[in-house]
Amino acid sequence: MNTLYRNYRFEDFARDERFRRWVLDNEPESTHYWTEWMNQNPDCAETIQLAKAFLLALENDETTFNQAELEQITQLIVTIPEKPVVSFWKNTAFRLAASILLVVGVGFGLYKYLSTPSLPLAEMEDSFLPQLTNNYLESTNQTNIPQKISLEDGSTVTLYPKSSLRYPTPFNASRREVYLNGKAFFDISKNPQKPFWVYTHHISTQVLGTSFMVNSFADAQEAKVEVKTGKVSVYTRKDLEKAKQSQQNMMAGVVLTPNQQAAFLKNEERLFKSIVEAPEAVVEAPKQEFIFEETPVSQVFKFVEKMYGISVIYDAKTMESCYLTANLSDESLFDKLDLICKITHSTYEMVDGQIIIHSRGCK
Repeated sequence: MNTLYRNYRFEDFARDERFRRWVLDNEPESTHYWTEWMNQNPDCAETIQLAKAFLLALENDETTFNQAELEQITQLIVTIPEKPVVSFWKNTAFRLAASILLVVGVGFGLYKYLSTPSLPLAEMEDSFLPQLTNNYLESTNQTNIPQKISLEDGSTVTLYPKSSLRYPTPFNASRREVYLNGKAFFDISKNPQKPFWVYTHHISTQVLGTSFMVNSFADAQEAKVEVKTGKVSVYTRKDLEKAKQSQQNMMAGVVLTPNQQAAFLKNEERLFKSIVEAPEAVVEAPKQEFIFEETPVSQVFKFVEKMYGISVIYDAKTMESCYLTANLSDESLFDKLDLICKITHSTYEMVDGQIIIHSRGCK
């Protein structure tokens, strides 16, 4: 009698290369070996069936594990208490079925919960990213501080806690694509021939070379993109699905420039464009340039546009008699606008990522 493997537990079989070639690859030599082995060891049939069910369950999920990952799964499984379950088993057949469900279901569920983000990656990949199913790296920030990731094209990604980034190695020939669940700041190297795409569960962002923040957790009610430099286009998942189904190159998206943001509200399924909460200057200027003495307000607004990259819309004819004397060197953008409007007897509002000035003119 062939007694090799007789002392194996199901997790030992699942790790055995010859056993895996039989179950997963149907290799003839391995099939012949295990058929003969089971005929000689019929009392091990239950353990064999349990190991087969375990491997096939993983295979059906289209998930590939290396040796270390498989050992992690089995370690999780064998530490699950068995006594509460054993008390309900009535016969051998039911015991085998229940053990398979318990081990595969709970063990695989625990592994998924502990080792991957709460993002339905497969669902998105089927729609947009089939090339990310192979030859990719996935980084998950499990610390309490941001982590920097360097990509092969020279771009960098600052990945925030509880966030994950998946990216191919290498990028394909025509475009650079990554998949994000969570929050990350991207500083992208410019390459007009290879656009850079950031996909998330709710929105997708296309850039050529720029820096921007994406905050999009799969289970959140809102997703957001904030631009620091350059220009990006943001699309909802529905926009991309429509473009793919119609095979059109034109897509309806929201274009963002520095200090603008787009927010996607899950319950409304559309993008809202606005100005970021704390706009920062996009160009450097000496402090004296922020000091105005009887300066036409048209020049002041032009300076604000230059400094922050945000359009200021106003009626030039109505405000042609408005002048400004003020020091705006230390104020935030919104404090600057408050002061300008106070002096010129005006008001402002932010619409579609732009500043709209309302004025009755200056006497």
